[in-house]
Amino acid sequence: MKHKIVKVALVLASIAYPLVLFFWQKGATLIFCALCALWLARAYFESAKTRQVCLAAGLFFAVCAIFRSVNLALLYPSIVSLGFLAIFFYSLKGEAVITRLARLKEKKIDEKVVSYTRGLTKIWCWFFVFNAAFAFILAQFEDKIYWSIYCSFVSYILMGVLFFGEILYRKIFILKRENGF
Repeated sequence: MKHKIVKVALVLASIAYPLVLFFWQKGATLIFCALCALWLARAYFESAKTRQVCLAAGLFFAVCAIFRSVNLALLYPSIVSLGFLAIFFYSLKGEAVITRLARLKEKKIDEKVVSYTRGLTKIWCWFFVFNAAFAFILAQFEDKIYWSIYCSFVSYILMGVLFFGEILYRKIFILKRENGF
């Protein structure tokens, strides 16, 4: 139960982080310490591989707090996107991430589905490239409100559009094609 509470708190804090940082820059060190503590708490509950990622994120926010570096902290959304890019891109060497997710739902999938999910994994890779680059560019602007709005709202809306758009595409176009419509 504690593990789930920490995960939910971390998700909510990560989503709110850009807005909170924008509106409360004087409390940036406190924000960094809170995120560091949440990541370290999550590391406590995780397996070895995930624990390393959590510890790295905790270390990132510890460094931000120690050096009181808002500029470094502005890179967090780009770093997260690049991390997802690495996971998705590396998976293309073998079984793509989205193919693995598809196998959780359906054990036996044909080559057309494997090809489709590999293509979808590549689309997500491009999304992560765009997201990391755009968040980085916005972090360089004098007025951080654009970075804050993009990283707190727009990027999540774009992820949702891509995610639900693909589901809609699959249900409307692919299923119609398979059923001869």
